Amino acid sequence: MLPLYATMRDIGLLGSLWSVILINVGQQMPFSVFLYTMFLRELPLDYEEAALLDGCGPLRSFVTVVFPLLRPVTGTVVILNSVGIWNEFFTPLLYLGGSDNTTAPVAIYGFVSQYVSQWPLIFAGLVISVIPILVVYFALQKHIIKGFAGGLKG
Repeated sequence: MLPLYATMRDIGLLGSLWSVILINVGQQMPFSVFLYTMFLRELPLDYEEAALLDGCGPLRSFVTVVFPLLRPVTGTVVILNSVGIWNEFFTPLLYLGGSDNTTAPVAIYGFVSQYVSQWPLIFAGLVISVIPILVVYFALQKHIIKGFAGGLKG
């Protein structure tokens, strides 16, 4: 973390949300690429070949045939990355420390000290920080269940 911290300091992004965004993109991208690669390797080439025989070019074949088949893995990637980023504690603490920008876990941690913990504020913060996740889950519940249960049917 020390070289990343020094780099963010040198380019002037400490205390900025851009530092956390860049770090999270760098951390989540390899896992996302791995999931997409594994999913695409299992995808039969017959779909693309059929589209090419019907007169689609490579780009149109990808957009109209392959891309819709990527919905389950896209849902999985979005859910896993969102949960990981939402629960991130150390990165925002390190890169946003001392600024007005903060995340929910870091703000809740601010209510804990060595000798006194403000438990009512901690639990209120936990309830408030869970509300956006619950709203998104209930709004997209049908799609989330399809994404986890979905896959290629051979």
